[in-house]
Amino acid sequence: MKIRHLRIFKMVCEEESITKAAERLFMTQPAVSSAIGELESHLGVYLFDRISRRIYLNETGKLFLAKVIKLLELYDGLERNVKELEDNATIKIGSSITIANFILPEAIVQFEKIYKNTPTKVIVGNARRIEDMLYNNEIDIGLIEGIIYNEELVKIPFSSYKLAIICSPRHKLASEESVDINKLVQERLLLREKGSAIRDVFDSALLLDNLKANPEWISINSQALIHAVKQNLGISVLPKILIEEEINNGEIFEIKVNDFELVNINHIVFHKDKFQTKSFKTLIEIIENKVNDKT
Repeated sequence: MKIRHLRIFKMVCEEESITKAAERLFMTQPAVSSAIGELESHLGVYLFDRISRRIYLNETGKLFLAKVIKLLELYDGLERNVKELEDNATIKIGSSITIANFILPEAIVQFEKIYKNTPTKVIVGNARRIEDMLYNNEIDIGLIEGIIYNEELVKIPFSSYKLAIICSPRHKLASEESVDINKLVQERLLLREKGSAIRDVFDSALLLDNLKANPEWISINSQALIHAVKQNLGISVLPKILIEEEINNGEIFEIKVNDFELVNINHIVFHKDKFQTKSFKTLIEIIENKVNDKT
């Protein structure tokens, strides 16, 4: 039994004639008769009484027609409202911490002005966690800093930021104009956890000099590292935009390291097989344009 059979049945009931129903449906009379026969055969009941070359809807047919009318109304309503259903579907976003701090909130505000009925759900975590969630279809869009490892994911670079190597103004390295990276790694290091984009960039840069970081502090919270640096407990590596104010007012000192510059690239990321709704594409455009507006 198909929707086609139900529509033909309903039309025959309305016209009380196979001939007139065929005309309304732009079908041949035999085709309509065949469809009614197929429907009755599938159901295992007769819906019409055939008397003196005419058909009459029987009592079973009347009960069936009432259900068919409701079903077709629901089906047609579903077809009409499918765009509305798409607009009401939640977009799940995973974001690295720095992007969540400085880019995502304004983008979400602008997005919600356009798509008032489209809910958004945001999960903030480190880069590797967001990448895994994208691959497992737990989120729709990822905003990830640094390297994207999974080749199944599409990555669109949209901005970048510098990482600053920082210490307290009371730290001994604050008195030096610049230092060598070999000397720096001998100091007490206060770093983000492995899997964070910040840590990945720092570790990758060290590998170019055959060096490895052995931090005494490891934290998933950048603010904890900032407070530790202010207390002169060691050296950290964090996004410069996160601690620019403290650097400018002298609370934190930025160490200059010879021939050692750290930059993180921000990416919009999604699975290559992900279906892109109109709202999905609009959110990506807003994020890209939001960054361009600031540059």
